[in-house]
Amino acid sequence: MSSSYFLKRMAAGVWPAAVALVIALAHIPEFLHRLLDGDEAIYGTIAVLMNAGGSLYGAGGVDNKPPGIFWVYSLTFRVFGDYQMTAVHAAGFLAMAATCFLLFVITRDLAGRRAGLLAALFYGILTAAGNPRLLASNTEIFMMLPLTASVLLMLRRRWTWSGLMLVAAGTFRQPAAANLLLVPVAIAWLESLPPSRMAAAVRVTTGLVLGLILGAVVLMTTSSLEGFWRWTVQTLTGYASVNWTPAFVWARAKDSIVPFVIDMAVFWIAAIGLASRWRELDARVRLMVLWLIAGMAGSLAGGHLSWHYFIQAMGPLAVLSAIAFDRFRPRRLVAGAAVLGIVIPATAWWAFDATADPLTYDFSAPVPQHQQVADYIRTHTSPSDRVFIWGDWPAVYVESDRVMASRFPGFLRGFARGSDLPPDNWDTAPDVWPLLASDLDTHPPALIVDTATAGWSDFSKYQMSHYPVLARLVATTYHQVATVDGVVIYARNA
Repeated sequence: MSSSYFLKRMAAGVWPAAVALVIALAHIPEFLHRLLDGDEAIYGTIAVLMNAGGSLYGAGGVDNKPPGIFWVYSLTFRVFGDYQMTAVHAAGFLAMAATCFLLFVITRDLAGRRAGLLAALFYGILTAAGNPRLLASNTEIFMMLPLTASVLLMLRRRWTWSGLMLVAAGTFRQPAAANLLLVPVAIAWLESLPPSRMAAAVRVTTGLVLGLILGAVVLMTTSSLEGFWRWTVQTLTGYASVNWTPAFVWARAKDSIVPFVIDMAVFWIAAIGLASRWRELDARVRLMVLWLIAGMAGSLAGGHLSWHYFIQAMGPLAVLSAIAFDRFRPRRLVAGAAVLGIVIPATAWWAFDATADPLTYDFSAPVPQHQQVADYIRTHTSPSDRVFIWGDWPAVYVESDRVMASRFPGFLRGFARGSDLPPDNWDTAPDVWPLLASDLDTHPPALIVDTATAGWSDFSKYQMSHYPVLARLVATTYHQVATVDGVVIYARNA
């Protein structure tokens, strides 16, 4: 073969390698911290209980998320050891990288190789250019892998597999169901004849049903089905209604959706510019516009509005903006301004994420000295001891490398703590307290850590003395042994 052939092959590999390098550099901060978000601590503490033999949504830990994220954390800990968060972050990075590849394939099929590389690059940047929670190995980053696979299979009219992947995405996060809105439109636009449309509808339904049956079987075999229904389905209405309180929505929106749209305005301008030419777009590109709308609907559905929720919209946003840049071919000056509009906020967030404490960056001073509390726990307990933390700080379990004594990693999670709302949250429902009492009786904690006394996470209104199960336990079986950063710590009576 001629030398020119090898030069062409080498040149063809330079740009993918460059894209991969930029994405890797953008995500370095996620490996600089043990925890990037309190949610990671929730998943980690529950995974440790699961690996100790407890059933998910039962004695193995309770949360209102679908089971997929816990299965990933549990498997990772089984391979690398309990609370090995670097391994978890590597798993999240690999899921993000695999999603970049699928977005490359989707966009390449729609607009060519250059647009595909841009889509992969844009998704890698979008998932890094924000606060540390965006970089966390959270439900959304894992959900997007099967969700994007579902869209790719939909575009290729592999309807059964598309439906199956959509259910797989739903095992990580309920709002993945927003993509169901794409299914009838995709069938109508991509299948030309009524018989083929009917066949496609049957196949996608088959995939959905098979996925649901498979998920139910796994939950049944792990004794988690009843708890799954109780904690992830029945809680949804109450959880969303609390989150949609106007003051709570705005408090979240100004810290998430506003900077997401403004800081990444270049992508939005490009995507909206492409969508505005609706009449010129073919059916498959129009479907990407609808995917972006569905992604934003799913991101906003719960009303919680954390920045990482918008990862669901970042996939289609990357696709549309990449196609726009490839199709419009902006002039050099405009292209330079667009590059700066991406690089400057991405670099600023990189520096912030690398240096800030992910668990306290948005607290008003004085910030919780969580590591001091974790150090006290570690030095005054043995690895076999269990600990109970009152409040919403499961990160202390991870940082102290101790197992929680209860199935509940925290309380009033997702609740507008400090508001005038009564604390009637899904994790303070009447059936919680008998379960909590049973857990603490079965696994008596060596230490009880009360973060409400220090007001961590706006918990000062919810003192343990207000909750009979805890008040009675502390009064009869425990005594105060220390105060660390305002956090009162109790030990069992001798």
